[in-house]
Amino acid sequence: MKNSLKDLTKNDWNTLFPVVLVDHNPDWKHLYQKEKQKIVAGLGKEIILRIEHFGSTSISWIKAKPYIDIIIEVPKSLLFSEEVIDGFENIGYQYFKVPERGNIAAYMSFAKGYNLDGIEAQVYHIHVCSKENAMLCQIAFRDYLNANEAYAKEYEILKMTLAAKFKNDRGAYVLGKDDFVSKTMDLINKTTKETTSIFPTLTSTLSAEALGDFVKQKYGLDNQSNCKLFRTGINHTYFIESDKAKYVLRVYFRNWRSKQEILEEINLLNTLKSNDISISYPIADKNGNFIQEINAPEGMRYAVLFSFAEGGKIRFIDNETCAAIGSLMAKIHNVTLGKKVQRIDYNVVTMLQLPYMFANKIFPDTLEEMRFIKEQSIMISRAFEQIDTKYVKQGIIHLDIWYDNMSITDKNDITIFDFDFCGNGPLVFDVAYFCKQLFHIEVDKEIYEQKVESFLNGYKSIRSLSDQEMKLIPSAGAAIWIFYLGIQSQRFDWSNIFLSENYLKMYIGRMKSWLEYSIPFHEQK
Repeated sequence: MKNSLKDLTKNDWNTLFPVVLVDHNPDWKHLYQKEKQKIVAGLGKEIILRIEHFGSTSISWIKAKPYIDIIIEVPKSLLFSEEVIDGFENIGYQYFKVPERGNIAAYMSFAKGYNLDGIEAQVYHIHVCSKENAMLCQIAFRDYLNANEAYAKEYEILKMTLAAKFKNDRGAYVLGKDDFVSKTMDLINKTTKETTSIFPTLTSTLSAEALGDFVKQKYGLDNQSNCKLFRTGINHTYFIESDKAKYVLRVYFRNWRSKQEILEEINLLNTLKSNDISISYPIADKNGNFIQEINAPEGMRYAVLFSFAEGGKIRFIDNETCAAIGSLMAKIHNVTLGKKVQRIDYNVVTMLQLPYMFANKIFPDTLEEMRFIKEQSIMISRAFEQIDTKYVKQGIIHLDIWYDNMSITDKNDITIFDFDFCGNGPLVFDVAYFCKQLFHIEVDKEIYEQKVESFLNGYKSIRSLSDQEMKLIPSAGAAIWIFYLGIQSQRFDWSNIFLSENYLKMYIGRMKSWLEYSIPFHEQK
């Protein structure tokens, strides 16, 4: 049993004190005032030159971890001094030195309220630095968000997204906010960072010719290899081809996925490949690296080279192919069953609450379709809350398996690709996703019934589906509809050519049709 916070490892911190956000509590400012009085009385005004409440608990509009963050300016001569350390330890705090990070110099940190015995207590974080430290800019950040509710809500959405992804990785949660904080400080200072003379860019389309040269040099490819831009979507896709081989290069949109998230996807693909699962897999460069870093005009972007999936995309697939897809999906699930990746957890927050917030930034909540989403989210949440993991198996899921993300040869060999949305959740979500896509594609519902039966039979030939999993398919399919509306709203730079109120009516109309048709789904064959 570890008796001190200083004895805890990084994994201990992440396990014992996960990232959990709660609604804003007006009492937080009173807790700060009481603690401020204790600190000033304990250390004296000669040491404390400035003391402020900062962090998310000091911002009125947003959810926060329920920790009171306090920043204190002390004379530079007293920074890291025993006098300051003793003063805080005398009033119940433990000392930690925070190392330099980016433009923030090393400073002193003190904590109170983290109880290893499980007893709940109010947590306080004290950040002590001299006036030269960039940490003090957090005060201006606090003031700006308190003065701009809409902008603060953007920060809240980011925090909720990161908390869902990195519940047990406090470091990744903090790092994920850096770009937003930097952008906000630029707004506050009314200046643009002087790291480049190029006008600020949201995203750029990289030269296919230059990328071709880059890839040939990194991977030692044939000099005759030719690079062509295939698609600019959520990420940018390039085809690289020579007489000897074909490859696919994915260039990630800046900040769409962290390097760790991409690495988790790569590790998953390599695991599937080692289990003889037919997927497009990552290719390592001459030095054994899977991820390339590209200094684009907008900042650092990541790129990964993948094997080429032979065959073509077939929108209207026959019964035999549906069965083969079901079988391949089940084989993937047999490998990923019970496993997790350090990526998104698909749950009520990430599939319903956050997507609604993203959509609400574009569509008013007075629209009938937005009201429908809200009502359905409540009903779907109830269905999710009743999940019994004994019967609804969990693991790593793809969440985007449909005809556009697979290649099929004349011999009906299927290769699945684009695991960009892989994460953790009930395996039946993949089943529901394919069923709802098939429902959308097949206008003739008799044909749909035949194809979905073939797909399910193919799946069940490899692994079973419980009654509870079958019953969950309608709700899971509807949740996926809401989730991807959130993605379209979140990535408005990509979707703005079609995202409109008319599109919303059409999109939600399809979701309604799915629900109306699928309610008795579990009673089918």
